[in-house]
Amino acid sequence: MQFFGQFETEHGEEYLTESYLFFKNEDEDDLTPKEFKQLIKTQKLKKKNIAGTIIMYNPFYMPLGYDENKTLTSQGFDFDTDFSELKIEREIAQFRAAIKGYKGQLVQIRTLFNLNIRKVDNADMLVKLNSDSELLNSDQLTYFDKEMNYIDVRNVTINGKFVFFAWGHKTNPKEFLDIHTYAQSLYDRCVQMQKKVSFIFKKSTREGYAIEYLNFLHPNDAGKFTFRMPDSLKKVFETNPPQCAAFDDINAHRV
Repeated sequence: MQFFGQFETEHGEEYLTESYLFFKNEDEDDLTPKEFKQLIKTQKLKKKNIAGTIIMYNPFYMPLGYDENKTLTSQGFDFDTDFSELKIEREIAQFRAAIKGYKGQLVQIRTLFNLNIRKVDNADMLVKLNSDSELLNSDQLTYFDKEMNYIDVRNVTINGKFVFFAWGHKTNPKEFLDIHTYAQSLYDRCVQMQKKVSFIFKKSTREGYAIEYLNFLHPNDAGKFTFRMPDSLKKVFETNPPQCAAFDDINAHRV
């Protein structure tokens, strides 16, 4: 598997505005970023080559050869480059292990927020994102670039037959109502588009609770039972299209 993404910058912020997993055939050489771009050059090609979409909260990925402890700007990164090959780390490595059956195809990675930083969920940042989320359907200026950082839900195109939601529990309506409303509108839009929606839910709270509160577990956000997540993720992608799967957060002992 290869991972490709396109970075943009505005007013000192860095965004990963587009990214894809490519599941190459075993007998194929790795694609260059230029060769990869040909697979998504037109909407017709996207429709043909993209099997589905994974939606998470925000990215934190770096191109091959770059230090994740520094900004891309400080390392002289060329933001005019269309696409770069990215490091396969963290949840992407888990997806590589779990996703089968899509040889020669792409899975698009999308995020509620495209701001490419390690810890987007600090209090100050969440206040800014929540305030921005309230303004997304207005003509008012947002703190972060509206086109680079956010999904235009009303005009969004979701490629492929399935959507796997994995943004964790960060859309709590009691704390950040406008982020929750933004996330809810995206979830509803995917359902309206008749995409096969899947996610991982806690066994203790069940599937209905996950839908009501948009609590769709992230591969690396499972607390003390993290060791059980690979099995749940594998269960999701056992079928084509993927299915919802329970995460066992009840049993206290390692099995």
